[in-house]
Amino acid sequence: MAEDRPALDMTGPHWRFALSVYGTPGVPDACLLLQDTCGVDVNVLLIALFAAKSGRPLSAAAVSAADEAVRAWRDEAVRPLREIRRRMKADAALAFGPDAEVVRNRVKAAELSAEQVEQAVLAGLIADNPPPAGAAALEEVVRMVVDFYLGKGEVPDQAGVARAISTIAESAEQVEARGAAA
Repeated sequence: MAEDRPALDMTGPHWRFALSVYGTPGVPDACLLLQDTCGVDVNVLLIALFAAKSGRPLSAAAVSAADEAVRAWRDEAVRPLREIRRRMKADAALAFGPDAEVVRNRVKAAELSAEQVEQAVLAGLIADNPPPAGAAALEEVVRMVVDFYLGKGEVPDQAGVARAISTIAESAEQVEARGAAA
């Protein structure tokens, strides 16, 4: 039951890190490409990068466990809100002017809040992740997460995915995990 669970840390360094990385020019498009073509959960990707930057990179098994822990929330809360928001933007039949845009912006805010909950759940899961024997290169972290979501499937746009991986890793390299743009 929800009341038996501890309160989530909604605005901790994991969230500030995610906002800082995602706010870097080129990263939103790179994340959307990985999300839409490879099925990547961007929140899992960002938390894996945060863990690596914090000196506690996730194993492939930990990425799988993280995905499993948030799958229902992603499928029942985040994705439906995203789909509604995208349809409201793309479908001319739903473009009823400024009042409809206000509603779309509220859906967008709800989607961001749902993603923030997912990030907080993931941050709680990785809090006790044991430190590894060695450091992980951030590009390898991104590639590991992408590979997890692709499984053994084909990479639809190899060049685009490779660019997206580099863009996201380079951005994460520049963001400090502990004080992530407070």
